[in-house]
Amino acid sequence: MPKRDFYTGLVMLIFSGAIIMQILRSPSVQDSSGPGPFFLPTIVAVIIAGLSLGLLIQSTKLPPSSQPIPRGKRMWNRLIWIMVWCFIYGITIEKLGYLLSTGLVTFALLIYFNRKNWILNIIFSLGTPLAIYFLFNTLLKVPMPKGWFGF
Repeated sequence: MPKRDFYTGLVMLIFSGAIIMQILRSPSVQDSSGPGPFFLPTIVAVIIAGLSLGLLIQSTKLPPSSQPIPRGKRMWNRLIWIMVWCFIYGITIEKLGYLLSTGLVTFALLIYFNRKNWILNIIFSLGTPLAIYFLFNTLLKVPMPKGWFGF
């Protein structure tokens, strides 16, 4: 797998470089009221570049992986499980609200993929939606879907 990881890291590094080049070539908007329109794309490009550099370095140091790649029925079951829960999420986010629907879907996916560590799954499925809700709703003042229950 290190060979695939190396090429994936290289492609993603080039991709992030292209994003950064486009941002640098774009006309800047001078506004002192807060971050401009290129703030989020710049952060995403830098994160992609950092992760792809990490993958490149890791691929040169690690021996080939002995774990088999999921194929056949197991792979399709995983794909279908993810698609079903994404569909359920799309339907329930307006009715149940962001916090409840995101927590439930995250928990369902974590239980399917990580059956051994229930406590970590519960903490992650509660903590992640709460942290994202706090970031967007409280700090950035972006309204999140409230749903029938008001949260």
